Order: sequence, then C-alpha cells, then structure tokens
Amino acid sequence: MRKFLTLIIISLLLCTNVYAKWKYKPGDIVQGEVVFGKKDSFKLPPGEFIVGVKAREKEFKDLMVYQIDEKSGYVRWAIHFYATGQTEWGWWNPPEFCDRTNVYFIQKKKGNRKYACWMVNHSRSDIAANKGFWAKVRKYEIAKNIKSPDIYVYSLYEYAKGSKLWGASYFYNPELDGVPKPKSLEWETNEFHKQRVMNYPKHEEFLKKFISISAGFVDAFNTTRKIKSSSGLSLNASDYITNVSINTGDGASIKKDKASSLSLTEELKILDSTSIKKDKVSSLSLTEELKSLKELLDSGAITKEEFKKAKDKLLN
Repeated sequence: MRKFLTLIIISLLLCTNVYAKWKYKPGDIVQGEVVFGKKDSFKLPPGEFIVGVKAREKEFKDLMVYQIDEKSGYVRWAIHFYATGQTEWGWWNPPEFCDRTNVYFIQKKKGNRKYACWMVNHSRSDIAANKGFWAKVRKYEIAKNIKSPDIYVYSLYEYAKGSKLWGASYFYNPELDGVPKPKSLEWETNEFHKQRVMNYPKHEEFLKKFISISAGFVDAFNTTRKIKSSSGLSLNASDYITNVSINTGDGASIKKDKASSLSLTEELKILDSTSIKKDKVSSLSLTEELKSLKELLDSGAITKEEFKKAKDKLLN
C-alpha cells in the first residue's frame, strides 16, 4: 500500500513539473515565447500576442494565440502550440501529414519511437470541427469577431520522442504582404497549390520566404530541446534560413502604444541569433547589422546573451 501511494505521489509531482510554468489564461498578453514546462518552450514572432484559447484534453495541452494587424484589423499571426504531459503511451506514431507529397514543402525523419515532421502549406481559415479544441477556437473567433483572411499560409512542425510529443502551427496572413486576395478558395485550385503556384510569381516568392521564416522557428525549437543535427531529427532547419523578410507593417501588436515595427529579417536574427552563417551574406553593412541588433536588445526583443552571440558571429 505504501509503495502504491509513493508511486501516485511521484506521478503527481512529475505532472506538476511538466506544466509548472503553465499559467496562461484567455486574454493574457504574451511576448517572446510560450512555455509549457521547464524544457518545453516555443518561440513567438516579435510583438505582442493575445491568448485566445487554452485547453487541456486527456494528456494534451493546447494554446491558441493571435497577433492582429493594427491598420487592417485582420489577423497577422494565428499560432497553435501543443504538447503532452505525462502519458500512458510508450511512443507516438507519425501523423498522416508526414507522408504528404502534395504540399509545397515537407521534410521528415522517422526513427525508432521518435520522429520529426515539418511542412509549409496553405489552408482555408474556416473551421469545420464540431467538437474538441478546434471547435473552441471557432467559438472564440466568432465571439471576438476575429477577422481572418480567406487563405492562410502556415508551417506545421511536430516532434515526438518516446512518450512525449510537441507541435506548433504558425498561420500567417499573406495578404498583409501584398499577396493578392485568392481567386479560388478551394485548396486544390488555390494559387498557393504546389501544382499551380508557378503561375503566380508573388505567391511562390512568398512561399519561399516563408520556408525560411518557419525554419527559424523549427531551429529555435531544436536548440531548446538540444536536438542534434547528427540525429537527423533536426531536419537541418538552419540550412533553410536565409536573410529574407516579409513586411510586418506599422503595427502587429495588441496595444497601439506598443506596436511592433520589426521586419521578419529581424525575426530571424532573434530566432537564430546563434546561427548567422558566413555564406548567407546580408544586404546590410556590418554597421547597420550591429545597429539593428542593438535596437533589438534595447527593445527587450532579445536577451543580452543572444545579443552577444549574434554580435560575435557578425564580427567573426
């Protein structure tokens, strides 16, 4: 009996530790990262995000956050994060999206009781779910009059090792970057579709840039989880990071007095400040690069440690 009670107490302590920093509630403003547990964190793009939906179903915790473009009132980013706590499962099977071939970009690696999958795709913004987390998201968006584009471009990354699983979907509004409104709202005939995008230069240019942007998020997760390139499970995300940017507008934040003016070039510096490569030449001069880094430090967007590492990379 005593042994049984000890096991229960240990299990409770483990579950508590996994979500020790899970303090989010709808309406909270978050910036920089979201934290699920001591070693479970995800990077956010620059600016402020509002917590929309928080849910816990079985062993999963889900979080949906939004960033609204100040000028248009439309969503710029809608991001879904999820992770498991303690589970009864020994390992997870790779999801179906890992084997897709009809999306613009996909990378995957499957190992013994572990996998990593990453894709860039497009999606309609309407939500068809009738129950579960996504039904809650739809209810929230209707109640808050969230204005979404008809078509999102998004990256989906999922990593699992043993009984633990993490995932993140970064949905972005391409219309805020000058990409024309879609002529077709059907996934198969949309301009972003793999078989049609070559006929739409602006759409394809945006997808190529978005691969680089999403690579920064994946690489940041790999760094947090200490996923080594030698394992193959890093998917070599850092190799896809290039010095590109997409327009973030004059204000992609929740509050007008704290509007973000950072470009996604600067996002990449934040997300991958330790991976600035010599073979990826910046169009900015060294002085301008250092000035940009100092501005990021002064604004609180990066830490002193991240600033020092990025500065050392530039000077070397």
